[in-house]
Amino acid sequence: MKYLFTEEGQKILESFCFTPTLFAFDYDGTLAQIVETPSEAKMTSTTQFLLSELERVAPVAIISGRGMEDLRTLNRFHPKYLIGNHGLEGLKAHSGCLQTAKTVCELWKRTLFPFIKKHPGIDLEDKGYSLALHYRKSRAKGATKLLALEACAELNPPPRLIMGKCVVDLIPPGAPHKGMAFLELMLECNVKTAFYIGDDDTDEDIFTLPDTRLLAVRVGKKSATGAQFYIREQYEINRVLETIIGYLKGA
Repeated sequence: MKYLFTEEGQKILESFCFTPTLFAFDYDGTLAQIVETPSEAKMTSTTQFLLSELERVAPVAIISGRGMEDLRTLNRFHPKYLIGNHGLEGLKAHSGCLQTAKTVCELWKRTLFPFIKKHPGIDLEDKGYSLALHYRKSRAKGATKLLALEACAELNPPPRLIMGKCVVDLIPPGAPHKGMAFLELMLECNVKTAFYIGDDDTDEDIFTLPDTRLLAVRVGKKSATGAQFYIREQYEINRVLETIIGYLKGA
């Protein structure tokens, strides 16, 4: 894993700007800082401006674990391509899965509500087509995480679990993931190559795609990842956007 802002990284990034490329971004921890209250995780005005500038010259997508309506509410910038619920929401090809996912989530909620009442350190987020158990506010995060996982093990049908930063995402079985959505989006955009940047294990479904057309960047260096490059911290996202825009505009 190599730092993006080296001569090698910059040459590869520049080469992706010579062909029709999709530029896609995770939201929390990538475009916006992670905060204790998820509803306050907004992009800076500078980041929103730069994304708007990028969308003038290339297709831009946000691919997030959040629901689409949540993403639209948080910011003024709304890209043409907005994918929510870890890839399940936002593409026509996945519309048939939505009602099934919603029904499963309703069943899970009925099982989880008694558990949530007994454990105030855990918050249940209903994203319509998936659920999330947040434990960032807990004082004993390790123990609370184990309790959340034990509760998930009792659910029927068993969810696909995605471990995030102080959150456990519960995905209905058979639902498409971020990697599947990403590849479908490339087809829809009719591009030859794609760039994706994210910060969490939820993004490994894209990072690990066996596709040489993809340039994958992770926020934060990690040895066990499919991403080829990394940036050090979330605050570097504006530098990434400025660099891409500069290459695309021939600066």
